[in-house]
Amino acid sequence: MENTISELMAAGRKDQASGEVIHLIHRSRLKPSADQDRDDWDSPATLANIESIRKSSQIKLDSGRYYGIRNALWIEEADEDGMHAIIAGECRWRSTENAPEEIQLLPCIIRKGTRKELRMDHTAENGARKGLTLWQTARSIQRDKEEFGLKSEEIIAVHGLTSKSQLSKFNAIHKLSPRALELVKAGHFEDVNLVYEIKDLDDEQLDKLEKKVAKGVSFQQALKAVKPKDPKGGKGNGEGSEGGESGVSDSETSKVSLPLSLAAAKALGEFLDVPGDLDAKALKAALIEKIQALIPEPAADADNEGAQ
Repeated sequence: MENTISELMAAGRKDQASGEVIHLIHRSRLKPSADQDRDDWDSPATLANIESIRKSSQIKLDSGRYYGIRNALWIEEADEDGMHAIIAGECRWRSTENAPEEIQLLPCIIRKGTRKELRMDHTAENGARKGLTLWQTARSIQRDKEEFGLKSEEIIAVHGLTSKSQLSKFNAIHKLSPRALELVKAGHFEDVNLVYEIKDLDDEQLDKLEKKVAKGVSFQQALKAVKPKDPKGGKGNGEGSEGGESGVSDSETSKVSLPLSLAAAKALGEFLDVPGDLDAKALKAALIEKIQALIPEPAADADNEGAQ
């Protein structure tokens, strides 16, 4: 079998999109990368994905051969033990465990470059496939910055983010309270804009929120039910937005008030680099965060947007 592998590797073929040579390499010579961001291999969703790949790869064709793994894995150059770390494609690799020998020969593209370049290959591939959870993406972004020295513009590009404001929201996840962070890690929501909605809730409110979600209430509805009411007795919680005002309750309104029409709030948001596709509640929270960062007097949350 080893001779056959060597012959197949020597023959090679080129990827039509990139022109890079595709080698057929036995799965036993591949290994997970220590830089892999995914950590949910035992989750039902990931296991179902791997099983789906396994089933499709073992479909028998009219020729008698298996359909196999068609999309090439990205791998690093061989280490001193002859093993290749997987940059992208670990689900495909895992799906071939105990598979027929023919399927265990995997199409691979050997990527070369610095550790930073290989890291960007891994991150960009995950971003393109939308495969990471909110927490995994936040942690990946943190690693890209701290371990690999990626700049904000590079992180935005490889993760497919829309702006520095969106990057700030992912960075804000790491500033949440331990209890709030548990909700993010548990995957109760995947909209990064909701990070601003839970950051001021205390543990008791977060417990109530999680219990409502466990009973089948949507995260947004549960959040609306447990959030503090407008301290001025106004409509709050999004009421009144149809009348042209943002009308969103937020615990920070005691410091900053935004009596703006929705159109004016969006215009201000564009000036402050806040995404224009937020709903009224998230838009007000984001604007307050930006404005507080500009206030010279000390404030507990004043640096939430400044840790770029």
